[in-house]
Amino acid sequence: MPGIGPKSAQRIAFHLLKLPAEDVERLAGAITDAKAKVRFCSQCFNFAEDVLCPICADPRRDPSVLCVVEESSDIIA
Repeated sequence: MPGIGPKSAQRIAFHLLKLPAEDVERLAGAITDAKAKVRFCSQCFNFAEDVLCPICADPRRDPSVLCVVEESSDIIA
């Protein structure tokens, strides 16, 4: 995973191994659900659950203003 080094990955793995099975299954289900439901906005390619992301779907948004970011995760930074 980008941004997670070997030590952090090891800590996460050990933490998951210590959790009750139902907690791990709930996490796995949430990841699977996110992968199935989240797509890219048809207008700006931000993450979205609908055709448009919440930013592009906002009627208060000024369409003449553009913000350029390198990664989708930079939008929430």
